[in-house]
Amino acid sequence: MSHSVQIDYQGIAIQCQSICEVAERQLGSIDELLAKAESTSGRIMTDCAAALARTIKQEREKLTAQIKAVRENAATQASGRSAYITETLGNAHALQSAVDTLASQRLMEFESLLETLLKDSIEDYQRKLREQNSGVVTVDLRTQAVLDGISDEVLRQFTYLAYLRDNTLIGDALIDAGKQLMNQTVNQTYESRYEEERAKIRAELEASRVAPGTVAKVTEEAQGTAREKLATMRQSATSEIVGEKVRQKSLKIIMDAIKQRGFILDKKNIKIKRDTNEVILVALKASGEKAEFRIFLDGRFIYDFHGYEGQACQKDIEPFMHDLEEVYGIHVTKQTEIWSNPDKIATMKYQAINTNKNKK
Repeated sequence: MSHSVQIDYQGIAIQCQSICEVAERQLGSIDELLAKAESTSGRIMTDCAAALARTIKQEREKLTAQIKAVRENAATQASGRSAYITETLGNAHALQSAVDTLASQRLMEFESLLETLLKDSIEDYQRKLREQNSGVVTVDLRTQAVLDGISDEVLRQFTYLAYLRDNTLIGDALIDAGKQLMNQTVNQTYESRYEEERAKIRAELEASRVAPGTVAKVTEEAQGTAREKLATMRQSATSEIVGEKVRQKSLKIIMDAIKQRGFILDKKNIKIKRDTNEVILVALKASGEKAEFRIFLDGRFIYDFHGYEGQACQKDIEPFMHDLEEVYGIHVTKQTEIWSNPDKIATMKYQAINTNKNKK
């Protein structure tokens, strides 16, 4: 008896773990910027530097909390409840979006503000205010209320800088001046840092062993401003890196699970096919049975068990599938028999498993 079955599942645990690893790498970028802000606080306006440092710390704490929540949800999703699975994947995708925003926007805004505080003629502005206010730098209550009403710390500080440049601005006019100064400064930072950030994204892709053709495609020139291009590159890069991590983890899971069934693995039987963007793995038993797997970037993999007498293959396939779900956090969503054909040798062919079925 030989037959083929397609199995669809959601590899929630490995997808969430991959997203968390990408997010944790960004914590390093936050730490570097925080150290820079704290080290310069003695050379620039202490209050501004301290406020910026607090905001950066808050961003780090927020990201850390998201990572923790996603890991905890992924670790307990084996209950198989569809609503809970949807929530877990939703949290993971929200984390991935937060990582993209942090890497392509927030860190650049923080850098822009910090550089502005370092190079701007703040002492001259403050000197003028001191001269106008009998030697004391003050902000009138109306202006302070406007500043206090701005929740975004970067915009609030740029608005304050706009006030230092022209303390006749009030109300909405002051906020508009702050936005204009912020956008102008941040855009200039994007332009000056474009090639550096592009090279950084390329290096991250290469370090994650993403295919060279994909690296070139993600980092190729596109239409739009430097800000828009980098945002698009970052989003695509994160998606590719997470996808590659999922494939690598899927490969390791398959290797561990198949070893439990008594198969022997040889590294020479693991091949990467760049033209079809897949990894091919062949495992053998001393008694002659063979299992072949094709693992794709999007999380699908196809397996072929053959060389078995009658229904003997089920003795390996059933516990293999059990381990995928119970041990490795795989949630099977659908099983479809493609074909069935009586035969002395039972061959399980072309069973496709998609770990990223709901991947956005």
